[in-house]
Amino acid sequence: MFTKKRTLLFLTFMVILSLTLVACGATPAPTTATDEPTAPSSEKSITIVIAEDPPTFNPMVADTGYDSLVMELVLLGMADIDPNGNVFPELAAELPTVENGGVTIDEEAGTMSVTWTMRDDIQWSDSTPVTADDVLFTWAAISDPVNGLWIPGIDYIDSVEQLSKYSFVVNYNAVYPGYLTQFGGEQLAIWPAHYCNLEQGFVAWDCGREPLSDGPFVLHDWIEGDHMTFHKNDKYYLAPKPEIDQVIVQIVPDDAVRKTMMLNGDADIDMWINANTAKDLEGSEGAKVSLSPTDRWLMRLYINLAEKGTVDSAATPHPILSDVNVRKAIRSAIDVDTIVNEIFHGLATPHWTEFFRPPYQCAVPRPAFDPEAAKAALESAGWKDTDGDGVRECRGCTTGAPDGYKMEMEFITYAEFGEPLELTQQLIAEMLGEIGIQMNITVVEGSILWDQAENGGIEQSGNFDVDIWDDGYAGVDPTDYIWELYSEEALVPGGGNNVMRYDNPEVDALIDEAYTLDEASRKETFCKIADILNEDVPIVYLFTTPNLEAYSARLVGVQSSVNDLVTWNIADWTLK
Repeated sequence: MFTKKRTLLFLTFMVILSLTLVACGATPAPTTATDEPTAPSSEKSITIVIAEDPPTFNPMVADTGYDSLVMELVLLGMADIDPNGNVFPELAAELPTVENGGVTIDEEAGTMSVTWTMRDDIQWSDSTPVTADDVLFTWAAISDPVNGLWIPGIDYIDSVEQLSKYSFVVNYNAVYPGYLTQFGGEQLAIWPAHYCNLEQGFVAWDCGREPLSDGPFVLHDWIEGDHMTFHKNDKYYLAPKPEIDQVIVQIVPDDAVRKTMMLNGDADIDMWINANTAKDLEGSEGAKVSLSPTDRWLMRLYINLAEKGTVDSAATPHPILSDVNVRKAIRSAIDVDTIVNEIFHGLATPHWTEFFRPPYQCAVPRPAFDPEAAKAALESAGWKDTDGDGVRECRGCTTGAPDGYKMEMEFITYAEFGEPLELTQQLIAEMLGEIGIQMNITVVEGSILWDQAENGGIEQSGNFDVDIWDDGYAGVDPTDYIWELYSEEALVPGGGNNVMRYDNPEVDALIDEAYTLDEASRKETFCKIADILNEDVPIVYLFTTPNLEAYSARLVGVQSSVNDLVTWNIADWTLK
């Protein structure tokens, strides 16, 4: 059985990512300068407002979302994913499959080869054709042992070989189900071999901030902290698209200001708005809200199974949370429906498993909201309030906590989400307080919560009890995401996101089995994992937060998507 292994490239990537996030407030000078943004002199200019500058046009470096948004304006991948989870070709002439001969599998060796044929009518904005040379160049930059970085599935690729000017083959050392978006999707584009400098490295090269375009728009100017201006690419292969002549991306840090701009008609797109903003826009004639047809962002409690400040749940189990009965009691005490209706105005959707998205939905029974049962479970687990102060103590608990140890923990969330999540955090703390668990609230910046251990990252260093934030896998293939979150190999700080320090050999074996193209087998495997996670409760799943974008009523064709950024189809937008 093939076991997924991380390479040193992953460590290189994570160190670079840490440095990038820490330094995001000190980005390089503007690539091109003008004194003022080009005024929207015609009705064919639109304005997108975002909270901060993208670090680069390469989302693989920092993945802020803003980098993906502008990448979609100027760069193409081999394929992308629509809001309903359908993969569609961009640079590719067609999607390779087993049926059309693009995918061949050696059952005996357990390996796979994928042959891609590219369109021959796409060119860079300097009139140079986009060819397989660019793909091989991009792969060389990514896989460089010094200046490259880890991307999903990189461990499975043995080689990428050019077959002709417009075709190449990817040779895998195993069956890799995510091959269709290996060189595309929301984070990865193909870069120009004749323009980017390989010696500078994939993460640091100048073209990451001064991209040459093969997409619908071309970067015209970038005034750091103020705006970016894009003009229509006259050499775009789907000409006469786009209909829009100019896109201004304006940096507006304040959420309330962005909302006002939308209401006043001074902006056309505000990405990733929260439920409160969506509620405020109801009834507006000029500003509308687009909701993704599928969900992704599952709000969850990450539960540390290791003692706070440590990273080994076997050697140093958490004095409270290492007992699964305590974790189940916490889950039973949270009234998810009240949070959804009162804080998220009914726009969120309760979910209680990682596997709720098609085609891998699993029929996991919904845990009951039952605070009385939660209290009884805590009593049975040896947590009792013997001094009457409302907080339970260890009186015969089996976690290794000393007698009298208080059931008191820190409860962390990140600031960037805004008021709805902070209210959710407060309400959950009150609910757990009702069953005798004292949760002390802390709000931190996401960059501190998710940074690497050596930089003081809270999760990676294990310096937390419970935290709450929203996450979910990109695209339609959960395999790599499940590996990063639940596998034994991802336990090591910097080696994945198993910050719960959850270790279950049965889950590890099932994750390995998921690397197959047999869809029925994959679903069966994922649902087995779902059942185990439901019993072990390393994470308490709560609800999906809606993926919402505000857009001007004069724009036609805008569709929010959890599989990509709102600009995924900007070439198709039209103006009333």
